[in-house]
Formats: sequence, C-alpha cells, structure tokens
Amino acid sequence: MISKPSSQEARPGAFRGSEIVLGLCMLALLSGCSTFSQAKASHDRVVQARQLTQRGVQAMHRDDWENAEKYLAEAKQNAPYDLQARVHYAETLWKTGKQAEAIKEIENTLPLANDDPTLHARLGRMYLDSGEPTRAHIAANKSIECDPKHAPAWQLQGDLALLRGDLDGAKLSYIRAATHSEGPDRDVQLKLASTYRRLGQPGQSLACISLVEQIEFGQRLPSEVGIEQALAYRDLGRNLEAADTLAEIADGTPLPADLLCVWAECELAAGRLARAEYAANQALQTDPQYAPAIQLVGQMPAYRQQAQQAMRR
Repeated sequence: MISKPSSQEARPGAFRGSEIVLGLCMLALLSGCSTFSQAKASHDRVVQARQLTQRGVQAMHRDDWENAEKYLAEAKQNAPYDLQARVHYAETLWKTGKQAEAIKEIENTLPLANDDPTLHARLGRMYLDSGEPTRAHIAANKSIECDPKHAPAWQLQGDLALLRGDLDGAKLSYIRAATHSEGPDRDVQLKLASTYRRLGQPGQSLACISLVEQIEFGQRLPSEVGIEQALAYRDLGRNLEAADTLAEIADGTPLPADLLCVWAECELAAGRLARAEYAANQALQTDPQYAPAIQLVGQMPAYRQQAQQAMRR
C-alpha cells in the first residue's frame, strides 16, 4: 500500500516554480539597477554639459573664443540634444571664422527647435553675411511665420530689401522691427534714418537720430550716427550744422574722401572758405585719385578770389 506524501514533504514542481519566480525577481532587480545606472549617467552628462556651457558662455563674454569653442564642443558632445550648447557653439565657430561650420551647426540644430524664430533669424543673418540672400530670405520668412512680431527677422528683411534696392520695402520692414523691439534699438533706428534720408525724407531721418541720441545718452555718439546726422542736416540745407558735425567726427575718426568732400562743400555753403580748403585738401590727401576732391581743390583759388572781391566792396 502506497502512502500519500504529507503536506510538509517537498514537491519538485513547487521548487521549480519558486526558482523561476526568484530568478525573474533577480532579473528585474538587476535590470532596474542597470536602468537606474544609465539614467544617473545620463543625468550626470547633462549636468556636466550645462556647467561646460556656462563656462563657454563666460569665455565668450571675455572674447576668449578659443576656450569658448573648446568648452562648448565638449558640452555638445555630452548632451547632443542641448539646444543652448549647440547654439552657443555655432556662435563660437562663427566668431572664429568658421562660417560654413557655424551655418551647418545651426541647420543641424533646427530639428530640435523648428518653431524657434530666433534660430531661423540667426541662420538667415548668417546666410546673408555669407553672401546667400535667397536662403536668408527664406529663413527670415520662416522666422516671421513662427512669430510675426520677431524684430530681428523684420530687420533682416529690411537689410535684404536694401540689397535689392527696394527702399520702400526696407522702410516698412525697419518700421516693423522698431515697432516689435522690446525697446528702442540703435541699429534699427540708424538703418531707418539712412533709409528715410535716401528716400528724400531728411526730417524723418533726424527724428530717428534723435531716438539714437536718447539711447546713447551721456555717451559719445558713434561716428556712423554722426555721419548720418550730418548728411540729413545737409539735405535740409542746414550746412553749418552739417559742417560742424563732420568736423567733430573728423577730429577723432579718419573720414573717407567722399565724406571729406561733403564736409568741404558744407563749409563752402556756410561761407567758411578756410575750413573748406582744409577739408578739400584732406580729401585729396586721403585719395589723390578721387575726382570730386581734385575738382574741389582746383576750384579753391576761384573761391578765394571771389571772397577777396566781396571784401573790397
């Protein structure tokens, strides 16, 4: 007679089942540890990338482009999907003369943020500065499509319009750029001033220059601002103010021959012959082949004679 196994006796099938469950638990535990380790390593790389990006940006602010490029290249390697690391890295490439690489970097970064108007506008500016206005126009349009109030994109459109000779289109784009800027933008106002003057609206040009003066309050105006102001004065017939402005600029910044001739002509119109002669001679010294300078210097004896005759009367 065969006896039944007691409930306390081990059953082979039960042992095998327990071993399988235990094995699965161990596998899950090991897998969890591996996943945790990978996640921690990934997190550490991201943290390190952010630290490297910060160091790279600090180097950029110091104009230390060599170290900036090194830090940001490493940051990008640690975190290939970090938008800031890639954008800043592209800027260091651009600043160190690697324009083609910088453009490629921004192009490769776009899939990470295809709806970022700033990225499209920056790429457009790079295209324009590299002599690719058609691609710049496409990038500017894409930026405006992403954000119709993105000021840099409108400024880029204005620059492209100027390149085509479309002064009215440039004016409208610069006005939009000025309207959508967070505050008065010196570069936009200066370009708008130049465009107004070239359109025969020197009064509007001076209004833009006045805004630039407010932006630069308490500081010496850059020479390009003073030049634009002087040209607007000249176009309004305010020759004395134009001459004084150009004389002040010439005192600290060498002027090209064409502007020195403008200065001489304004001095003549203001009745200051000696100063006109000085400016004309400076123009000729700057460029001995510049025809207007040669002509002005040649006319000076006749102007002197006229002035002497006027004094005798």
